[in-house]
Amino acid sequence: MNKISSLISKAAKSSAEQALKRDANTTTCAAIYQPKAPAALKKFSKVDND
Repeated sequence: MNKISSLISKAAKSSAEQALKRDANTTTCAAIYQPKAPAALKKFSKVDND
């Protein structure tokens, strides 16, 4: 029983280390660009945003 527990423990440790290495070396960068609407479109707006 102890041998099986040790094997499962080693597998869990290895799996966790691999996941941490992958996540540490992965970066996420997101940029959102929303251009300004032309002034001529303001006349079609139902909301007054001045």
